[in-house]
Amino acid sequence: MPVPFFSGLGVFFKTRRYVAYLTIFVATTFLALYMTAMIGGSVGTPLETLLVNFFVYTGATGAIYFAIGSFLCTAKLDSLWITRRGRGRVTELKGIAWMAISFAIAVFVSVVLGHSALYFFAVFGWLGWIAFQAYLSARTSLRVATIAEPKKGGVAIGLGSLFILLIGLGLIGAEALAALWLIPQNVFGLGTLVSGIFATALGNLALYHDGLIIAYLMMGLFGLVSLLTFFRYARRGSALNVALLTLFIALYAGYFLVNVMRRQAPQLSLGDVAISVFFLVYAMSGIGRTVTESVEESRMRLRDLGPLLTFFLASGYFFVDSILMIAAVPGSTIASWFGSNPWVTNATATYLFKDIAKLTVFPLAGIFSSLFYLRVQRTERIIEKVREAGEQPEPGKVDKDIARRMPVPGESWPSETAQGIKEGKPGHDLSTPSPGRLSYDESKRLKPGKRLGEEEEEEEKK
Repeated sequence: MPVPFFSGLGVFFKTRRYVAYLTIFVATTFLALYMTAMIGGSVGTPLETLLVNFFVYTGATGAIYFAIGSFLCTAKLDSLWITRRGRGRVTELKGIAWMAISFAIAVFVSVVLGHSALYFFAVFGWLGWIAFQAYLSARTSLRVATIAEPKKGGVAIGLGSLFILLIGLGLIGAEALAALWLIPQNVFGLGTLVSGIFATALGNLALYHDGLIIAYLMMGLFGLVSLLTFFRYARRGSALNVALLTLFIALYAGYFLVNVMRRQAPQLSLGDVAISVFFLVYAMSGIGRTVTESVEESRMRLRDLGPLLTFFLASGYFFVDSILMIAAVPGSTIASWFGSNPWVTNATATYLFKDIAKLTVFPLAGIFSSLFYLRVQRTERIIEKVREAGEQPEPGKVDKDIARRMPVPGESWPSETAQGIKEGKPGHDLSTPSPGRLSYDESKRLKPGKRLGEEEEEEEKK
């Protein structure tokens, strides 16, 4: 049985197009990160200007390339982006052309808008990736607790879920109390103790005291919504989903609070790199599974929006992170670009804002993700499992949300239909067996439809 994590990640290696996306992302993003280290050691030398230009245009070109692809796929203009029924070389030539266009746009924007163009990547890439991380984390914690049996939660599940929920709420309250009062006021000597571990803890907490208040107000709102939602679903199996999400958000918040206290300067430690790479790989796995499910359910061809959007947000995030690290070096060229802008001159405060932003965005994403999951996705996932098992539970053994979607006792489930295929056309009714297609000689025209990656694999063998 395939592991979901690796099967989702494997999608990116099943088609040449996805491999090309991954190659472009790695080449542009990590080459820019490597340039960051070189620039830090060449400040004030003639080599710095050359390295800075190479860094800026390389990082910007990759992010713009994925941004264009995301926009075209969202606007349903993906025929301009790729040629699905063409030979592989046609799509490759289109990819090269779009890379050239992306580089031209990067040069044009830098001439017209100057250094202020970098704020585009800060807003859409940097903050966008943080919000995307929050959404993926919330979705995972909700799905972890999905109960296979579509029946009401028993007493044991209810009590266990309540215990987990109270632990999560207690952690959120303790973290807020520690960050806003106990540590800054040195109550019970906690300030002295924490300062012995993180030398900059008190200064960092004081620097972003107002930001921490806003962040923990959002955490408090999340805790209140979780508590009300828990009692709303107390007699259902999904109460465990709410409890686990609350615990996960509390643990994430604790990690971000530790980051706020420990940071001394805008620099990437091994821990930061490991966390960033983990979230990137995890995002790729989640997007890969989503793409596969979408293709299987709708019987449509491979979709590119998910991978393109993931790489756009990630490349923009790494690009802006690198700029902040370079701008913190006294006398660097990038620092001089922004003059007296406090977001760059005080680069340490700006770098701390990353963790404050996560501390604020994660609970908000948790609220919206949990409500959407419980009201929409939860019921659909359970109904799907019931249909696959060929069972029809008694209405009294399931909650009312599921019972409302079940057929009347004695009747069969309604037929499933595919998205994008008109009624009466082959493949519209998914509940009937596939009519199959005739095959003649070696022609592809009358052969069965290709599945994920098969078409490109055959082209590579020729």
